[in-house]
Amino acid sequence: MDCRDARNRLYLMVDGELRDTEAECLRAHLGTCPACAREMRMLLIPKQIGRMLPVLNPSPYFYQRLRANLQSTEKSLSYWQIMMGLSRQIVPALATITLILLSTFAYLQVTTPQTDVRQVYDGIFTPSDQQEQFVLVEQGEITDDIVLLGPAGAEADAGAGTGDSPVPK
Repeated sequence: MDCRDARNRLYLMVDGELRDTEAECLRAHLGTCPACAREMRMLLIPKQIGRMLPVLNPSPYFYQRLRANLQSTEKSLSYWQIMMGLSRQIVPALATITLILLSTFAYLQVTTPQTDVRQVYDGIFTPSDQQEQFVLVEQGEITDDIVLLGPAGAEADAGAGTGDSPVPK
């Protein structure tokens, strides 16, 4: 028997669960291996201490008091017992609600059409009725004056009510 097998069987021997043939084989190994013998002595220490201690006899009223204390604590539930009882019902409900919300969010993210950034930008910074007035391509050659005076001319046209454009050609 090697040390690994012996150490696996030491606990069985301490508890008295080994067959006679295995116990004899283990005792033979313990006689030749000081490391396994030391471990066996360490495992037997609690059993030896237990034999040395006197046997305690409870008082005759111990069980009656114990039963009364157990019944009184059963009647008054503590805060944590109530919370644990409720959590068994609340946690699955909250998990279900969370899954529904996550599924809805994922669905909306997938089905929402992607917006064009330029259209959103134009819609924010230029009113929808003036977007067509800023087209300067029809003016011919695009110069700095046309670019700078184009929006100002469109505002002047709207304010004056005339069809003439103040943008030079």
